[in-house]
Amino acid sequence: MNRDNLLVKQPFDPGCYTEQVNQLLERMTVREKVGQLNLDHVSDSGDLTDCNLGERSSMEAEAEKVRRGLVGTMLMKGREEANYFQKVAVEESRLGIPLLFGFDVIHGHKTVFPVPLGGASTWDPQMLEEAEEYAAREAYADGINWIYAPMIDLCRDPRWGRVAEGAGEDPLLGSLIAQAKVRGLQTVNPETGYPYVAACFKHFCGYGLSQGGRDYEECETSPRTLFMDYMKPYQAAVDAGALSTMSAFSVLNGQAVTGSRYYLTEVLREQFGFRGFVCSDYGAVKELVHHRVAADRKEAAAQALLAGVDEDMGSHAFADYCEALYEEDQRFAEAVDEAVRRILSVKFAVGLFEFPYFPEEAEKYMLAPEAREAARNVGRHSIVLLKNQEKILPLSPSKKYFLTGPLSDNVEEMPGAWAQYHPGTNVISVKMALEEAGLDFLQSDGCPFTGKYCFDSQDDSGFAKALKMAEECDEIIYVCGEKAAWSGENRGRVSIDLPKQQYRYLRELKKTGRKIISVLMCGRAMSCQELAESSDALVLAWHLGTEAGHSIADVLLGSYSPSGRLPITFPCYTGQVPYYHSWLSSGRSRESLIRYKDGENGPLYPFGYGLSYAEITYDAVHISRNRWKADETIRLEVVLTNHSEMDAYEVVQAYYQDVVSSLPTPDRKLCGFTKILVPAGSTVKAQMLIPVERLALMTLDLKEVVEPGEFILFVGRDSMCGESARIVVE
Repeated sequence: MNRDNLLVKQPFDPGCYTEQVNQLLERMTVREKVGQLNLDHVSDSGDLTDCNLGERSSMEAEAEKVRRGLVGTMLMKGREEANYFQKVAVEESRLGIPLLFGFDVIHGHKTVFPVPLGGASTWDPQMLEEAEEYAAREAYADGINWIYAPMIDLCRDPRWGRVAEGAGEDPLLGSLIAQAKVRGLQTVNPETGYPYVAACFKHFCGYGLSQGGRDYEECETSPRTLFMDYMKPYQAAVDAGALSTMSAFSVLNGQAVTGSRYYLTEVLREQFGFRGFVCSDYGAVKELVHHRVAADRKEAAAQALLAGVDEDMGSHAFADYCEALYEEDQRFAEAVDEAVRRILSVKFAVGLFEFPYFPEEAEKYMLAPEAREAARNVGRHSIVLLKNQEKILPLSPSKKYFLTGPLSDNVEEMPGAWAQYHPGTNVISVKMALEEAGLDFLQSDGCPFTGKYCFDSQDDSGFAKALKMAEECDEIIYVCGEKAAWSGENRGRVSIDLPKQQYRYLRELKKTGRKIISVLMCGRAMSCQELAESSDALVLAWHLGTEAGHSIADVLLGSYSPSGRLPITFPCYTGQVPYYHSWLSSGRSRESLIRYKDGENGPLYPFGYGLSYAEITYDAVHISRNRWKADETIRLEVVLTNHSEMDAYEVVQAYYQDVVSSLPTPDRKLCGFTKILVPAGSTVKAQMLIPVERLALMTLDLKEVVEPGEFILFVGRDSMCGESARIVVE
């Protein structure tokens, strides 16, 4: 990954494995071929969702299926279990074809990093690439060689719980992060010369468009918007060399994706150039029956296979019916053979035929000190300072603080959604980190969480004790927000504000007259207007993972100046969503005509927003010339001066507007960014490369064209920055 934030094209090419794959394919029976297309779920993966993941086979029964060549991949973790099944596959089956062991490693494995939406706040793809390297090594140490990540669905509706798993609302930022994460996960193991794991980007395609933020619902947008924005991260993942992808189990623009040849073959393979294999999401093949586009599981298997699904996760429709389909119709025979070729190519690409087993010494990767330090560093870079009235932060060593709130000392919730290991004592809470730092404070939850969801808790039994403690302190640190279970799969929310109980408690704290520093932990953009207004400082900490407390303490105490920037717009009210920065220009002014009569028109905090402890000014923006050709790359320079006594990172952002275009285009849209350290009391030049092709519009026939004419560039610290330059594309 390069610091210039330019997308690269290095897609997976299975050509070098063609001869080996074909030789193996010739020796396979139809049943063995179909076995390669079957994914079994054999061990309890924990409470992954609120949905039934189906029955798990026993170890003995599954081993017999592997021995007979009826299984190609497995959903499981555990080095000993994986090696047991791998030994059966390699040494006891007729052809000795090794297995892929897949698992969800969404933001770290045992060392949990910030939830992906929080990580996107770093605006640092290279940092996120390095984080995924740690995740890949830990997963490999735990018997996993295939990871169902990265989740790169662009989302502009934070009611959708899975927004926590993605990179936010912008196609450029999302694409660069998708590319970085694929490359990080597929880091080469120096001991084998092959990647630790195969990445499986998801969910192809458009899953982030779930209507109303309701998971599994239909997804709908115009084809122009779909390809202009939502498809970009998937293309980036393909170009980065991703070895596999997962089909979405939703309907997109009237087609059930898992049964859509248009999306899975014509777009993904023929247009995007993907040459890895497609795995269905869990149960998605049989769900074609529930979509009522297939009469039964056999018909569902036929649709999915011809559409381009290569691996059936969990529904066993391929295992039960593809052998018969193979004999019935040459189309199915060819589709099965091609699917087997794709899967075998990936198995060769990750070195399974040479290195099928997971070594015992791989355990050294688990929770390694360097992994924890990396998680701490990503965490502090993810934190976004939203408000700092009268420079109340950093905390003062001469004051006594009251630490309170449901997340002030809560190790269970801090890792966030999809933290599969429930790390317990491995997690650092805010209280633990502040004690370690020697801060003078008292602590009481005040309004603890009660129950799994507890949105409507009325328990105020802790108020009196907490308020009495608050009276003994100079200022209050209020750590509030969401439980981990409030975001992730099937975790949509009708209201994306804080629960009423947390506001009732906040109002009582406000009555003490003490200044309030609020720390907000969450897995989505939130419409937390009252929290912002009632707090003297507001720190967005997301769900930061294993080292959450240390990361937060580093920022609160001032050993690190916050540099996080929002990857998604924070609306004032839930009723404003979807709300994002790159709206198409309107025929009537958004400034002069208020769209809402009962509330604010603008956002609470715009895309790209974030404050710093340092005072950094933008003194000049320089572009070498003002006329460019469509195949050139603009080099832009910004002079930054840090007037403070603290080193700080600055995220310089560039947006563009096509002044006159043949079709409506956004008022402004991100076209480039760079992150740079500005030492205390210094002046530096930040450079940014912006390919002119990023200024393209999408035509109605879905072609990207850079039209000649004038463009405005806006350069600054968030999406509401002012005009900096005008250029002409010839």
